[in-house]
Amino acid sequence: MRRFLASLPLLLAGCALHAPALDDLPEPTADEPSDSEALEREAKAAWAASEAAPEDADAARRATELLFQAADLRLQGGALAALDALDGPDIATVLAADDRVDDATREAVLALCNAGLTAAERAASLRGGDVAAELHRGLHLSLIAWANGPARSLMAGLGPRLAAAIDAAVAADDAYDGAAPLRLRGRFRGKAPWPYGDVGLARQSLERAVEIAPITVNLLFLGDVLWAAGDRAGAEQRWRQASAAEGDASTRWSQPLLRELARRRIAALGAAGS
Repeated sequence: MRRFLASLPLLLAGCALHAPALDDLPEPTADEPSDSEALEREAKAAWAASEAAPEDADAARRATELLFQAADLRLQGGALAALDALDGPDIATVLAADDRVDDATREAVLALCNAGLTAAERAASLRGGDVAAELHRGLHLSLIAWANGPARSLMAGLGPRLAAAIDAAVAADDAYDGAAPLRLRGRFRGKAPWPYGDVGLARQSLERAVEIAPITVNLLFLGDVLWAAGDRAGAEQRWRQASAAEGDASTRWSQPLLRELARRRIAALGAAGS
């Protein structure tokens, strides 16, 4: 056992995903959301501008925001594509759709988020305590952890870094950008394994996020954590609201996909009840 534990980091490193450099990232395929190509072109341009002006905090902030939006669009599109490949998935499968996203999408997300994290760190160093920098540090770390999976993320020490970034963003301004710091804390605590998982804190965070901004993504994630807490009726109510709610500026790219993911949850419930 001791020999196995000693070799575990090497085993995990050996099966780690390869993240291409941002400039080498393949263009989105025809199967991916139609807006992906335009968004990624804009994100890459913002990244290049930030690299060319490393003392410009606004350029770094713009780059990290666009790179996260591009990564999130790839993730949500990958989740829907995974569900499209299944015949009548049940609610548990629908809720775990992001676990079925293919490696090509994971690698694209890693490429976007590695660059986005660098831009967020740069913005944070130039403008200490900036809520946008702390939020995007957490957002990018959350998708890096997702792409690598829980075992590799644990070994890489991503948990403490992610928790610290989330706490800093919540402390700076929990209502910022449609309550995004609270949304991130709720999503992380609702899905993370021990020792970070905390359904009670997740529910509290997402309920407050919905009070501040009843947009699709907040309602969708609240429904998910209510389901995890055993509140089936509450989950369905929130998913139905999510399927018809509006988005905001930072979720405008992924908004149609988030609505559709809410509808897939409702459809799975309907199939189970029929």
